[in-house]
Parts: sequence; structure tokens; C-alpha cells
Amino acid sequence: MKHHLLCTSSSLLLLFLFSFVPITNQFPFGSSKQAHNYANVSCIENERQALLLFKHGLIDESNRLSSWIGEGCCSWEGISCHKISGSVLKLDLRNTVPFHEDDGDHCTNCLGGQLSPSLVNLTSLRYLDLSSNNFSGIQVPVFFGLLKNLRYLNLSSAGFDGKIPHHLGNLSHLRYLDLAGNDGLRTKDLGWVVGLSSLEGLVLSGVNLAAAQDGLQSVNMFPLLTTLDLNDCGLFIHPHLSQVNFTSLAFLDLDSNDFNNYTVPPWLRNLTGLHDLFLGDNNLSDPIHGLFDQMTSLVHFDLYSNRFDASTLKSLCNASSLTYLDLSKNNVQGPIPNEIGQLVNLAYLDLKENNVQGSIPSEIGQLINLAYLDLSVNNVQGSIPSEIGQLQKLTNLLLPHNSLNGTIPTNLGQLTKLQAFDVGYNSLTGVLSEDHFAKLRELKSLDLTGNSLTLNVSSSWVPPFQLQQIGMGSVNVGPRFPAWLRTQNEVEWLDLRNASISDAIPSWFRVLCDDIMMLDLSSNSLTGNPLEFKQLKHRPSRYAEREIFLNSNKLTGSLKSFPLDISGLDLSHNFLTGHIPQLEVGQTVVPALSSVSLNDNRFTGTIPEDLCKLENLYFVDLSNNLLYGRVPLCLGNLQYLTGLNLANNNLSGQIPSSLGKLGSLTMLHLNGNKFIGKLPASMQNLSNLLILDLGDNGLKDTIPAWIGEKLSKLTFLRFQSNNFHGPISDTLCQLSLLQVLNLAHNNLSGFIPHCFNNISAMVSRLHGDGGVDLQERLEDIKGGRELEYDAWSLLLVNSVSLSANNLVGEIPDEIMELVQLQVLNLSQNHLTGKIPDKIGNLKQIETLDLSMNALFGAIPESLSDLYSLNSLNLSHNKLSGPIPSGNQLQTLTDPSIYEGNSGLCGKPLPNSCWEHKLPTKNRPIDDDEGHSESDWSWFYAGIGPGFAAGLSGVLGILLFKKSWRYAYFKFIESAYDKIWVKTTRLRRKFR
Repeated sequence: MKHHLLCTSSSLLLLFLFSFVPITNQFPFGSSKQAHNYANVSCIENERQALLLFKHGLIDESNRLSSWIGEGCCSWEGISCHKISGSVLKLDLRNTVPFHEDDGDHCTNCLGGQLSPSLVNLTSLRYLDLSSNNFSGIQVPVFFGLLKNLRYLNLSSAGFDGKIPHHLGNLSHLRYLDLAGNDGLRTKDLGWVVGLSSLEGLVLSGVNLAAAQDGLQSVNMFPLLTTLDLNDCGLFIHPHLSQVNFTSLAFLDLDSNDFNNYTVPPWLRNLTGLHDLFLGDNNLSDPIHGLFDQMTSLVHFDLYSNRFDASTLKSLCNASSLTYLDLSKNNVQGPIPNEIGQLVNLAYLDLKENNVQGSIPSEIGQLINLAYLDLSVNNVQGSIPSEIGQLQKLTNLLLPHNSLNGTIPTNLGQLTKLQAFDVGYNSLTGVLSEDHFAKLRELKSLDLTGNSLTLNVSSSWVPPFQLQQIGMGSVNVGPRFPAWLRTQNEVEWLDLRNASISDAIPSWFRVLCDDIMMLDLSSNSLTGNPLEFKQLKHRPSRYAEREIFLNSNKLTGSLKSFPLDISGLDLSHNFLTGHIPQLEVGQTVVPALSSVSLNDNRFTGTIPEDLCKLENLYFVDLSNNLLYGRVPLCLGNLQYLTGLNLANNNLSGQIPSSLGKLGSLTMLHLNGNKFIGKLPASMQNLSNLLILDLGDNGLKDTIPAWIGEKLSKLTFLRFQSNNFHGPISDTLCQLSLLQVLNLAHNNLSGFIPHCFNNISAMVSRLHGDGGVDLQERLEDIKGGRELEYDAWSLLLVNSVSLSANNLVGEIPDEIMELVQLQVLNLSQNHLTGKIPDKIGNLKQIETLDLSMNALFGAIPESLSDLYSLNSLNLSHNKLSGPIPSGNQLQTLTDPSIYEGNSGLCGKPLPNSCWEHKLPTKNRPIDDDEGHSESDWSWFYAGIGPGFAAGLSGVLGILLFKKSWRYAYFKFIESAYDKIWVKTTRLRRKFR
């Protein structure tokens, strides 16, 4: 069966399924008058014995073959005999019971074991079906090649492994062979199929044919072949065949193979009798204009996941025979052509995940047979045309993740066969009334999420449908809790997040929730106690996990217990109190819980050790509560744990060394507690750690070298506000992926490492999410304010904060190579020297704080090149000279950012610099600048007389003023003595 059809929900697809998948009746083993299960037909004894030997080798857990007793083998389950001779003609042991999800990989109804060669004694056997069983690990028996009268052989999805025996080529009467769905099967040579001269159907989907270079050449030998399924075989598809012999083909599936140069082979034009053609997932891109003009019988065409463009869609509008067209996941751009209305027989149209633009043409209303329309994940604009309301056969209308605007047409409520309606994540507006749903009696799935819609129905409204999936996230359905939900008895999936509900959860809804697989009521203003959930009596097979989201509401009271079968639970951001409940009910441990978020509540008490019994737990967030005590040592036994957040509680003691056993951990938040002591050396085993936050504790340690040597994947490291001491380890420079480094408010000493330019993520932009959980919330100091980042913005933030330590020396020039830095905070240290001239290289810097150090000299002119700078603090240093101006610096007008530097002058400080100093870079030119030499002639002409007059005045005073005369010569003598002493010392030094 086709995997891309299984994911749909409409009954229409079942109809398609039976129309193109080969079934037994298409390849009968003989006349229905020849083979029947006659109870009064005598059973041939040696064949009966052969069947009993065959049964003896089988494993039959469900006792399917319990009827195989007595003398009359023709009446046994799965056996059909010739009505006269009694010869066994048919052995049908296929498994017809579907696998249940809760059985896992184990199929209780499957046959297994060994296949006895006694079947060779069934000399008249024409039909053998062992499909959908579990013969795991065994090869297809060689003796099957001795069953010379076989017409039908089906071994699909039965777990066979190894090489396909070439002896199957001896079955010259075989008309149908199905080996599909046995992922372990392989062959290097398909030459053996040439012997199957009567073959009409060959199904090898999923069989490994990557090494079979002669694949299509061999299969091409069958003029009677009508069905060929080579889906997902890795087969090399020859672009050219010397002669095309399989022109009788009606069904051809070449999905997921190896096409030469990604071109559509031209020999396909010879297959004019094709009804069903699958070319999906082959990265094909060449134009196909006119290639299929002769295929007037083509009804089912699948081109999903290739690179065909809009011209392909337009050219196919002439194929009036088409009933099924899948062009999803291609390169279709531009609008849907108006010619689409010519496909009057089209029942299925899938264009999802392209770049379709423009509006939906009104001609779509001409497709009177259309039952399935999917335009999801495109850029379709404009409004939903009312002509869609004319498509009375429509069962699935899927338009999510586009740019649709306007209102939803009221006449869509007249589509009596509509089962799935999805317009989520568009820009639709307006009010939905009861008229929009008037005749939607068959509707099972409704998704309006992410639009600016309002649902306005009466409190007594009884919808005509029974929904299984309801998506109304961000739709205004409040302020009261929607009463119409009380009429919906089949709900399995309900999304009412951010739906403007300000109400208590009614008691009737608590009963309804007992059958819900996914419930999201987050980001409302719900009041009352949290919901309590009972274990499901029946788990729908289409849902892998049961998840509950009640976060960001106003729920109060205590949490009585954890639901028994819920895998994901989020009650964060409420007002819940009391202790976190124990996880056991009697002797039963909650086995399903894998993600639990109880953060931002008012829980008290200790962390329950029962958490350690949840073997599949991968995410725990208990942050921002009032928990106290020590972290349970047994948390180190949770081998699948990837995220642990215990931040901002009152936890105490040392960090348990057992946490070092959490080899899968990618995120660890222990910040904002009362942890003391040193970092356990076992933490160096956390080699997958991306985020480590131990800030705001009482840890007292040096920065271990193993952080840089062993935790090479770190992107976020925060040790702020602890008692770390000693130098900053140079090994931190080995953290090439680091984007946030915060060591502020500790007792670190020594120099800033010169090797910081080895941190690649701060030098050049890295791409990808690095595996960071998108629910992450990270804290860092930026501009003196605590900010919260989600994981998306983490990828855009590069920050270094070393403030409030005892660091000395100069600011290394290498820091100026961290051109991706957005935050640099080196304040409150003992740094000296000048601000590096290359500071202008930090083009991305938004926040720069060098305050409260001992920096001296001029502020570099290049500071004015920082166009992104919006927060600057250079106060309380020993800086001097003019403050640069121009560009972004013009907007930083608060004088406090320069205060405490007595030598600075210029705006925004009140003291101006020397009037005739040369202008700084980007500073407006003074009015006098650029004047000619003659403009200054009066100035030069006055220098001589002025100097003579001044000198005469000084000499006159020294001549007539005795005290001045003595002081002047004493000063000259003292200066001479000092110069002589220094000169003498220098001579001695260099002798």
C-alpha cells in the first residue's frame, strides 16, 4: 500500500486504494468452478500428511490452524481443493488481523517458525499466500521453485530476509509474484525473472535492488505484464531501453528509485495503456511537456517530492482522464492556472508544500467530482472563493499555512460530505456563525487555529456533526467555556489554546476529557482545580501519545495525582500549591510519562523520588517553585533524560555526582538555588550537553579544565553569581560552538584569555538549531536587565559577560575578532590599558559595558562605526580626550554613561573640548575649516610683535621685581639639577 495515502482520513482514499493496488481477484489461480472448499471432497492422504508436516514447523500462538485435524483436509482453514480430484489447489494463510499499536512489534495473530519442504508434495498447488505473517530472519525457501503449477505467490510483509532464490525463476506458470515489504530481501541480479514467462503482476516494493543493474532490462521481457511495483527499491532506472516490450502495463510504480541524471525516461511515452503511474520521490526535474499526451487512459498520476514546476501543472490540465493528481513537495510556483477547471474528472488534487502563489481561481468550482483538495503550506493569497461551496462531493478541504485573508464563505456549510476542513494558520478574519456549519453532518476534523476569527453561536447550539479533531487555537470562543462541546462525544484531539476563555472548567467537561488523547487549553484564564484524568479504555491507533497542556492559566489548588497513561503533561504558569504528588497508585507506576512541566507554580516540599521510576522520562521542568531539600541521587538513573530544569527553587546541598550518568542530557538548569561545594568531576561525562546554567548559587570552585575539553557541544554556559575563583581556564576557548558565556559576579582573577577568538560561533555565524529544545527558556544579563530567550533567539544571541570579578591586564585584541558578539560586559574589574582601536570590528554589538575599570587614554574613533549599539557604559574609568560623535553614538545622549572620567570632554558631557581641536571622524566640520592661507594672514602678522612685547614685559618685571627674579633663577637651577641626575643615570645604565 502507498504510504502517502495511508496518512489521509477520508473514505475516498480507500476507494482509490482498491482501484490501483493489485488484489487477488485480478490474478485468479483458476476458474471458481474448479476450486472450492467442499466438505464432502475426499482429501488425498499424502497431501494431508504434507500439510500436517507443514503445520508442525509453524509457530501458531493464536491457534489459527486449530481446524487442521481429522481426515478431511479440504475443509481445513485456508485450504481449497479441486472438487473432483481432491487435490489441494489453494493455501491461503495470510494474516488478515491488523497489528495493534499496543502489541508493538509482536504480532500475536501471525504465523512464524519454519516452512517445511513437505509443501512440494502439493503437486497441484496453484495459489500460495503467506503474507503479513512473521517469518523473521529466514530466507525465502528454495523449494518454492519446485511448485511448478503455482499461478499466485504472495510472500509480502512476512519478515523474510536474505537473498531471493533464483529458483523462483522456474515457476513458468506464475502470473502474480509479490515479495513486497520484506526489507531484508535483496538480489544482485534480476535475470531469474525472465523464466516467469506468464507473469502479469510483479510487486517488489521495498526489496533492495540497488545492485541489480539489469533490473528493467530483465523485467522488460514480459509482454503480458500489467502490474509492476518497484517502489523504494533503489533500482537504477535506465534512461533508454532498446525496445519497450511491457507495453501492456496498466500499473507502474517507480517511486523512490535511482533515475539517471534525474530525468524522466523517454520510453515512458510508449506505455500508452497506463492507468496508474507513480514517479514520486525521485528528485526529477526535467520538463514533461507532451510526454504523456498519448496516455489517454491515465487516471492516477503521482509526482510527489520532485522538482517539477508550474509549467508541469499547466500541461497536465489537458489530461482530462485524470482522477488523481499528486504534485506535492515540488517546485510549483506562481498561481494555480485557470485551466485547472478542465480536469472535470479529477477527484483528488494534492499541491501541498510548494510555493503556489496568487489566489485560488474561481474555476476550481468546475471540478464537480473533486473530493480531496490539499493546498497546505504554500503562499496562496486572497480569499477562499465561494465557488468551493459548489463542490458537493468534497470530503477534504485542506488550506492551512498560507496567506489567505478575508472571511470564510457561509456556503461552505452546505458541503454535506465534508469530513475534514483545515484553514489553520492563515490571516482569515470575521465572525463564524451557526450557518457556517449548517449541513456539515459528516465533519470529523475542524481546524481554524491561528486566525483572527470569532465563533459566535448560541449557548444552546447543537452542532450537526460529531467531531474527533477540533483546532480552535487563537480563535475567540470565550469568554464563557463553550457549551456546545458538551454535545461532542467522539473528541480525541482538542486545541483551544489562547481562545479568550475566562471561566471555570465545568464538571461535564471533566468527564469528556476521559477519552481525549490531546488536550490543549493553555494561555487562557481558566480557574478552578486542575483536571484529573482517568486511564483511556481505548487508545486510537492514529495517536502515538496522550498529551495534556493546561499551562498559562489561573488554576489553583493541589495536584492530586498524575494521570496513568499520559506521556506529556504541562501545568506550568499556574497557581498550583501543595506537594508534587507521588507517582504510584497502589503498586502501579505511571509508565507512560515522558515529559512533565510543573514550573512557575507554588509547589512546596521535596522532589519526589518516584520520578526516578519513570524509565522513559526525557524532560523535567520544576523550575520557579518553592521546592527545597536535596536533589534525589536516583535521577542519575534516567538514561533517556535530555532536559532537566530545577532552577529558582530552594534546593540545597551539593550537586549530585550521579547526574554525571545522564549521558543523553542536552540541557541542565540548576541556577537560582542554594547549591554549595565544587562541581562533581562526573559532569565531564555529559558530552551531549548544549546548555549548562549553574548561576546564582553558592558554588565555590575553580573553573575546571574539563569543561572546555569534554563538553565540546556547549552553546550556553552560565556560572554567574557564585564563588568561582582563580583564572579563567584557557580550555574554554575550545568550546567552538559557544554563543553565550556568562561568568559575571564571581571572584575570578588573572587575565582575560587571548584565545577567545577560537570560539568559532562568535567569529562567524553558525546555522542549525544544534538540537536545542524549542521550549527552552534561557536567561542572560543584557544591558543590566534579566532577559529571557527562547531557543530560536538563542541562535541569534552571542554574549560574553565577565563583569564583577577581579580580572586584570588589558582587554585582549583577540576579543575584537568576535565579530558576531551582540553583548560584551567587562565592567567592575581591574582592567587597565586602552580600549582597543579595533573595537569598531564588533559590527553586531548592541550592548557594550566597560565601566568601573581603570582604562585610560582616548575613546577610539572606531566606536562610532558600531551602528547596532543601543546600550553603552564607559563610566568610572580614566579615559580622556574628546568623545567620538556621529552615527549611532548621536542617539546615546545620557551623560552618565561617561561619568567618572574627568579627562573626557564633548557631548553629551557639559564640558566642551578645546575650540580649535581637529574634528573627529564623522564630526561636522567647523565653520573655519577649509579657509585659504590668506584668511589667516592677520594671525601670522601679529605673532612677531606679540612675542616681542610679551618678552619685554617679562624681562622688565624680572629687572625691577627682586622676589620674582630670585624665584625664577631658583626654578631654572632646580630644573637643571633634575635633568643632570636623570642624564647621569641613563649613562650608567647603558655602559
